[in-house]
Amino acid sequence: MKNTSKEYPAALSSLMKASSGEKPTLAFVIFPGMTPLDMIGPATVLEVGGWLNIEYVWRDLLPVRTELAHISFSPSITFEQLDKVDILCIPGTGNPYAVLSELDMLDWIHKVGSKAPWVTSVCTGSILLGAAGLLKGYKAATHWSMVDDLNEFGAMPVNKRVVIDRNRVTGGGVTAGIDFGLTLLAEIKGEEYAQAVQLAMQYSPEPPFNSGMPELAGKEMTNATLQTIFSNVEQQTPNYKEILIKSAKRISDIY
Repeated sequence: MKNTSKEYPAALSSLMKASSGEKPTLAFVIFPGMTPLDMIGPATVLEVGGWLNIEYVWRDLLPVRTELAHISFSPSITFEQLDKVDILCIPGTGNPYAVLSELDMLDWIHKVGSKAPWVTSVCTGSILLGAAGLLKGYKAATHWSMVDDLNEFGAMPVNKRVVIDRNRVTGGGVTAGIDFGLTLLAEIKGEEYAQAVQLAMQYSPEPPFNSGMPELAGKEMTNATLQTIFSNVEQQTPNYKEILIKSAKRISDIY
């Protein structure tokens, strides 16, 4: 394993201090329309061993509906109650453009993420990190269908399941959340610890098909899937392109 103590001294120092006393805090931002697996996957990985205090933060404590019908999450804490975390993680959503109007959420992400030792995301959560002004000049991953949108926020998109750039750790689309969780766990707790967690979870995927990326699925299937994704986006958010441009401009004006 590479020597992360040289690469991320501030991040590791903070977590080592926390581990000597109280547990470090991981905060997942939850919001309407989020993809449940983006949070459940890494949360399941990272909570093993009980070394973390995990919070689920939103503007109030009312249940938050996800993009799956009848599945909601209950926040554990509000934005006002939490102003410092060791690990910040932003899950994604099938329609990140609809969430770019949640300005209090973006401002909180910016405020807390600017001083967090680890700033992370899964799937299109990286678009929200970008909209919060936290990815300018950083390499980052996101869902393949929206990877070019990262350019709007000054990020450098990388087509990988997990990307590490300094203290930014970003995962690709949906299922990459488990890979992301194990990667982050290895960076913080060591590879042997992460490998033991992988074994405990019996994480040894053998997908029935080899079509999980555009280069594997082929042009015809990729184009059809892309059309379906953005057809759903346009139904919910017809002006999504304008929203993206406005959000990108906002970070230069505000942050």
